[in-house]
Amino acid sequence: MSDKDVKEMTLNELFREVSDSLDGDRKIEIYTQIIALEPENAIAFYNRGVVYGNLKNHEKAIEDYNQVIKFKPDCFNAFYNRGNAYNNLKDYEKAIKDYNQAIKFKPDYFDAFYHRGNAYANLENYDKAIKDFNQAIEFNSEYAEAFNSLGNAYCKISEYERAIENYSKAIELDQQFDGAFYNRGIAYSSLGENEKAIKDYNQAIKINPNLPDVFYNRGVAYNNLSKYEEAIDSYKQAIKFDQKNDKFFNNRGVAYKNLGDYAKAIKDYDQAIRLNSKSASAFYNRGIAYSNLKDYRKTIADYTQAITLNPQDATAFYNRGVAYKELGGKTNEKKANADFKEAQRLDPNISIVEQFKKNKEIGEEVKKVKNFQEILEELKEEYKKDEKLWMNISAIVIIIMTLFFIFGQKIINGLPDTVYVFDLVSMPSNMPFYTAYAFFSIITFTIIRQYTNAKALHIEAKNRLAMAKMFERIRHENKEYQKEFLPKLVDAIVYSTRKEKNNSDGLLEKTINSLGKLRK
Repeated sequence: MSDKDVKEMTLNELFREVSDSLDGDRKIEIYTQIIALEPENAIAFYNRGVVYGNLKNHEKAIEDYNQVIKFKPDCFNAFYNRGNAYNNLKDYEKAIKDYNQAIKFKPDYFDAFYHRGNAYANLENYDKAIKDFNQAIEFNSEYAEAFNSLGNAYCKISEYERAIENYSKAIELDQQFDGAFYNRGIAYSSLGENEKAIKDYNQAIKINPNLPDVFYNRGVAYNNLSKYEEAIDSYKQAIKFDQKNDKFFNNRGVAYKNLGDYAKAIKDYDQAIRLNSKSASAFYNRGIAYSNLKDYRKTIADYTQAITLNPQDATAFYNRGVAYKELGGKTNEKKANADFKEAQRLDPNISIVEQFKKNKEIGEEVKKVKNFQEILEELKEEYKKDEKLWMNISAIVIIIMTLFFIFGQKIINGLPDTVYVFDLVSMPSNMPFYTAYAFFSIITFTIIRQYTNAKALHIEAKNRLAMAKMFERIRHENKEYQKEFLPKLVDAIVYSTRKEKNNSDGLLEKTINSLGKLRK
């Protein structure tokens, strides 16, 4: 047997030895042996490159694909796989060049279009990315991943409706595509449709319950809906999977702050800062919490750190100025004015004087707001008593009217029992009875109306109390809302409720007075 035959037999045995059951390292050993026996074996280089890629050793994979292309310059799969390796190394320009070559040799290579689209998207060239994803879909209309990536590209250019259309198509093609549900949730959230977003996040979690980012974004959606307890629960789930993500702690801190639990909020901000000492947002948010606790020195320290990390944050300058103002004194007054000036330079829309005056008034306004639920509770109970009272009075009056209808004529005119009440012939002789009957009928009607009004007011008070609780829950969201809108809304609710009661209370008196005038 010649050396050539031995070599051929050995190569065949080595190739046969490779199977899916072998681990990656053993496969690499075998392909390396083959290459040692036959240094120009493009298949061995290609397969070893694939194994290196699966093991995330992309540099080694690229070296092997280089050899394949050297021996087989038209091997589109080698260009495609090398492009994927460059993509994984975030060398997107080189990846695109390789995908170009793959498409050149195989013009309907939809996977190459798809991955080139992802490379363009990573370079923020979304127009070209969209074009490539559409091309991939044209060659493969059931390419769920391409629809999903097309949705991502539309999201990046804020075309959320078109993004949702493509995510929905991806889900239609693959109902277990957790990534498409998650991404569609983000698109819905971007449109302010947080309920739909939560529904999609829930579906993604149902498919794959091990995705911390999905829990995190569901928390954001709940927070946007002012459902702070639910937001906190979602952030807790995210933290359970990833305790090293400062965003999770920072956002949970915001939810605690919105509930007025500043101690827990500060604890979460502390942890966020420990995990990421360059988080301007965490320092800023902790400054807000300290400000609510009136610890203005710590407030100033945190805003100062936030400004150091993000010198373009006009609100941090403004808020620090407010804290200096609260401390008082000439030196702090100067520092406050300097901060207000810088805030206005960074954001000319900030009206420093007016804003500061509003902030000073907010505390008093919020105190007023905090009591308006108690006012409505009292009104509700008062109306409940009124309803019961007028119901009893109505029952008594109806009984009296029934008895009067039966026995009234005899009492007034001494007429026989068998008299037709509405006998027009005898009406003149029965006039005293009819006058009294009409008078009592109007009184009865008025009292019954008073009862129905009281019942309606009781129901309305309950509804307004529910509204009040809802508005109270979201009062932390916006200072302008607290200062301008909420107190006026509260005044309107309480005033209108009382006014309706006053109008109702005056109804009986007005009716009696009117009847008195008629009798005269």
